[in-house]
Amino acid sequence: MKCEFCDTDESIPFRCNYCNKVFCNMHRIPINHSCVSMKEYVDKKNMMYDYTKNSNLKRPILKIKFSKIEILHLLIATILVTAVGLSLNNYRRIALEFLIIFVSAFLVHELAHKLLAQFYGSWAEFRTNSYGLIVTAFSAIPFIPFKFIAPGAVMVDLSDRSKFGRVAFVGPLTNLVMGFIFLMLTYQFPAVGYLYTGAIFNSWIALFNLLPFGNLDGQKIFGWNKIVWILMIVASMGLFVISQS
Repeated sequence: MKCEFCDTDESIPFRCNYCNKVFCNMHRIPINHSCVSMKEYVDKKNMMYDYTKNSNLKRPILKIKFSKIEILHLLIATILVTAVGLSLNNYRRIALEFLIIFVSAFLVHELAHKLLAQFYGSWAEFRTNSYGLIVTAFSAIPFIPFKFIAPGAVMVDLSDRSKFGRVAFVGPLTNLVMGFIFLMLTYQFPAVGYLYTGAIFNSWIALFNLLPFGNLDGQKIFGWNKIVWILMIVASMGLFVISQS
C-alpha cells in the first residue's frame, strides 16, 4: 500500500489511530503527517517527565504511564502471541514455563522500546496494526510451519535520529541478553529443556527484528548505525547457532 502523505510503497504500513489513514514508517506519527485529528493527539499525549524547580538538579524523574487503549492493544497482542506459543504443540498441554518464556520475549522487547523512549521524554505507546494482527493470527494455526510474531509496535514521537535508533536497538538487545542468560543456564541445568527453548526463541526474535526492511527494528538501527547493526546481527546469529547445537 502507498503512504497517504508521500506515496511511498510500504509493505507493512501503519494506520493512524486518530485519522485512520495509512502511512509509511517516516510519517506514521500524527505530527509527521499533519494529522487532521492533531488536537486529539496532543490532548492524549502524556507528559513523561517532572522537572524539579531546582536548576542544579537536572536529572528528570521518569514516570511510566500506560493509557487504557495501550493496555487493550497489549492485551490483544499478548493473547495472539500466547496462541502462537500454544500452536507449537497443536494446542495440547504445554509447560507453563515454556509459555511464560515465549510471551515474555515479546513483552520485554516491546516494553524496552517504551521505557527508553519515555526516558528520552517522548510519547510512547504500543499499538497493534491490522496487518501484524493478521500475520500473527495466521501463525497461530498449528500446521503453519513458519511463525511470525508482529502484532504491533511501540509508537514514539522522536525526531532525533540517534535517539530513534537507540530506541529501536534496545528491543532486540533485551532478547539477546535474555537469550544468553538462558544459554548459560542450560550449562548449569542441562536437564531443564525449556531453558534451551528460551535461548533459541529469544535469538530468533532478535534475528527477525534485526532484518533491515519494512518497519522492523533492523531498518531503523541500520539507518542509525551500520556497525551496531552488524554487531547485533552477528551476535544474534551466533546465539541462534550455539543454542541449536
